[in-house]
Amino acid sequence: MASRHSGPTSYKVGTMAEKFNCHYCREALQGKKYVQKDGHHCCLKCFDKFCANTCVECRKPIGADAKEVHYKNRFWHDTCFRCAKCLHPLANETFVAKDSKIFCNNCATREDSPKCKGCFKAIVAGDQNVEYKGSVWHKDCFTCSNCKQVIGTGSFFPKGENFYCVTCHETKFAKHCVKCNKGLVKAPVWWPMKDNPGTTTASTAKSAP
Repeated sequence: MASRHSGPTSYKVGTMAEKFNCHYCREALQGKKYVQKDGHHCCLKCFDKFCANTCVECRKPIGADAKEVHYKNRFWHDTCFRCAKCLHPLANETFVAKDSKIFCNNCATREDSPKCKGCFKAIVAGDQNVEYKGSVWHKDCFTCSNCKQVIGTGSFFPKGENFYCVTCHETKFAKHCVKCNKGLVKAPVWWPMKDNPGTTTASTAKSAP
């Protein structure tokens, strides 16, 4: 989690009662709103032009009357300080800073979550998932390349980038007699499993600490 501070306190805003001129444009300030900064008095227009910080989001000056958020020498209008993914306002909430972007807690968790190799979406807390050789899938996304049925945590056979359930593997890759086209070995469904079938590791995704 990161923290931010409200706007700087090195200037004050008021209505000029005395005969002062703007430090920059020399216009009379008496009876007008002004800003006092670093011992100088200036009009609001000159403050925006010469003194105001620039919002990193909208690239516009943060006026003297605007609420300002600053974090690590960067500045935002409070309304521009939002989650980079869901755009939820974060001026009054905790946030996570990552790669110079600001995220709400929910989106930060999703950004750090592993991606399913089947649907390419994040695997988040509560999702049932399976892992095989360093890749991870939602449990229901791990399917047979032939019949498209969910393999989940069942036995399967990998063939390159494809995965086959036991039944499809036997049908697709079993040796057949070239004359009668019947299987050369009448084996029970479990017989090919002795030839090193694939197995997945199952788990349920947990919240980030």
